Amino acid sequence: MVRRTILFNSILTFLLFFSLPPVTQSGTSPQVNQLLLDQPVIVEKAADPLPLEVKSFLAERDSETAVVWLFFTDKGVTDKAGFDAKAASVRLTERAMKRRAKVGLDHVVFADLPVERNYLDQVTAMGGTLRRQSKWLNAASFEIPANRLDAMSQLPFVASVRPVARYKKPIEFDERLEMSGEVGMGVPADQTKSPVDLVYGNSWFQLNEINVPAVHAKGIFGEGVLLAIFDTGFSLSHVAFYRHLIEGRLLGTYDFVYDDPNVENEPGEPFDPWYASPEFHGTGVWSIAGGEWPENLYGPAFKASFLLGKTEDTKEEYPGEEDNLVAGVEWADSLGADVMTASLGYSDWYGIRDMDGETSPCTIAFAAAAGLGIVACNSMGNAGPDPITLSAPSDADNILSVGAVNSEGVIAEFSSRGPTYDARTKPEVCARGVSTRMALITSDQSDYSGNGTSFSTPLVAGAACLMVQARPGFTPLQIRQAFMETADNADDPNNTYGCGIIDVDAAITWGPNITSDIQMAEPPFTVQFAGSSTLPTDSWHWSFGDGATSMEQSPTHEYTEPGVYDVSMTVETSFGELTDLKPACVLAVGDTLTFVSDSGFAGQSSVMSVHLINTQPLDEILIPFRTEDITGFKADSATLGERTAYFEEIKKIAADPYWTQSYTYRLRADIGGCSPLLPPGSGEIMKLYFSFDEWDAGGTASIIDTASSPSPISFESAYVTYAPKVVSGTIKTITVTRGDVDYTHQVDVADLVHMVNYSFNGGPPPITQPSMDLNADSRLDVSDVVYMVQYQFFGGPPPQ
Repeated sequence: MVRRTILFNSILTFLLFFSLPPVTQSGTSPQVNQLLLDQPVIVEKAADPLPLEVKSFLAERDSETAVVWLFFTDKGVTDKAGFDAKAASVRLTERAMKRRAKVGLDHVVFADLPVERNYLDQVTAMGGTLRRQSKWLNAASFEIPANRLDAMSQLPFVASVRPVARYKKPIEFDERLEMSGEVGMGVPADQTKSPVDLVYGNSWFQLNEINVPAVHAKGIFGEGVLLAIFDTGFSLSHVAFYRHLIEGRLLGTYDFVYDDPNVENEPGEPFDPWYASPEFHGTGVWSIAGGEWPENLYGPAFKASFLLGKTEDTKEEYPGEEDNLVAGVEWADSLGADVMTASLGYSDWYGIRDMDGETSPCTIAFAAAAGLGIVACNSMGNAGPDPITLSAPSDADNILSVGAVNSEGVIAEFSSRGPTYDARTKPEVCARGVSTRMALITSDQSDYSGNGTSFSTPLVAGAACLMVQARPGFTPLQIRQAFMETADNADDPNNTYGCGIIDVDAAITWGPNITSDIQMAEPPFTVQFAGSSTLPTDSWHWSFGDGATSMEQSPTHEYTEPGVYDVSMTVETSFGELTDLKPACVLAVGDTLTFVSDSGFAGQSSVMSVHLINTQPLDEILIPFRTEDITGFKADSATLGERTAYFEEIKKIAADPYWTQSYTYRLRADIGGCSPLLPPGSGEIMKLYFSFDEWDAGGTASIIDTASSPSPISFESAYVTYAPKVVSGTIKTITVTRGDVDYTHQVDVADLVHMVNYSFNGGPPPITQPSMDLNADSRLDVSDVVYMVQYQFFGGPPPQ
């Protein structure tokens, strides 16, 4: 039976390849469109919910238990009122809502409603064991006794039954280590260093082939973008991920095979001596997309944040099951992933006709993710060079399916080919998949190179993170289009290369572009904007972030209030509306740092409050100051203020109390504990403590200022580093009249009593030492008491 199926598929491949119409670009799946509606969706029960081909395939698995998807007809609601009632209990994260807003879906849709619990319970009561449930597919996977399958398929709410697909690598190809090409070669230093002083090591080759260093040179590293990776497992201890962990950028992990948060290999899990462990594959993929190992290995998005999902079970010669992948995709959406990537493929029971973007559950899940605002990437597979050798979910609409090329830009023979069964071009794009450099887990400081579309795909996923950062207003479809339109085979796409090798630097400038003559100034000020587009357009719609708009191509706009202003420009093109959004495009700063003047008595500590009015969210504040050269006066210490009490660091990073009398303190909100930035506002951010010599007679003053400090004041916001206005302050000693030991502003008998009590009865000290030193001999003794008695009662001289 298996050989007959293979023969049939081979003949069908040949016939399809020569009979399909010309390849077309992707459309939108009607099935996915239904999932994105904000109303009930009801599907008809199939005339034969358990067709003969499904029964035959499950019989070939020769198991007493069938692992199947049950697709349901509805979610227990049949009208809009019922939908709205159920939707009211659904909660979406703020991050997910913000991402979905880019595609106009910042609300609950049918895909968000849970699977009807009663349906799951009925199947379980009949002997089914629930594995996974998918709200997107309105389906659940079960292990069902083979002899109960017919009965369950007849339940009125079961629309259809399909096997859960498994994946095994083709026997003729694997992704094991292959020492070839540049592997092990010395790399000239001038080829591995970027304009921002990143030393890439051997990863230079794969990054330069897709023009990543040029994007890094612009300061775009994937910051603020969340990438979800689905694979076999991951090593968290490799040096390539050290910065990710200490900076708090690993935002979530989950093992969908064993249902726990640990994505590393655990005792009792399978161990392959060739691969070293199941973590081999996932660790390599993660490092290719986002590793950060100076002088050895960088991924395109090395400053991104990450979600790691272990979806593949490495038992039995490395099979994986697609229900885990579907669960992982829904998990990533719920946590607000911007980009996702899987170097996985399923062709277990799917034939060529099933590669239509509408059949496989994992294909539908990937297409739904794209519809909900996630840039979805998947490997084409390694079953080339024949046509139509792709596997699910690479047949999905509107995702980036990725082929593999070598260092010369030539397609790898193993790279799977398109088209899809419905005649769409696949792959979309290509990247380096031969001798691709990555982390190896035999030790925490090892790397190597390997072959496969598994390793070209994370390069494209990492590049997609750069696109999301650079083009936050672009939808996934627009990012996909930007990659395709600027790739090196864009003029002649085909089912071998697709549109060719991506050029990330060209992609981030595709479509509309905003420039301005001023980024930061103190309001009021006027900005001259300029709009351009690499695509023909005749309409321009600007939004300046303060409520004002314009329809001119290159407008001017005045900013009158302090703040951070996002500016966007939307143009109408042949690809529809495209928006260039520049977060924090204009910073109207009105920041003022004030040293609040204070005074204190000699011999006591004086506290100067440092206040800040800030208009930008701040992560790091560098405050230098200088005191005057005054004998007996010194700066003692500093503490955090009321507004910065939660900051994770205050540190004296420079001090010269002898020559320049200068000091520098650094305040940082987050040094690894993920504390929030200091929000815009006003109030105390630091306290400075000073002291004067105990014999200071009063009136001594020192100006505290940054102007004459050897180092400049510096504020680091989420967007820019800048300096505020500074208002200097004064610390001075309070002048106290000699003899006024109780500081009542008069010299009388009460002062004499105070002196006697202090001198003979252990009473409280005078307000300052000089206030009791009536004879000005810099000593406090009986002679001062005698002096006061003579002055008060016998006409003696007044205090000196």
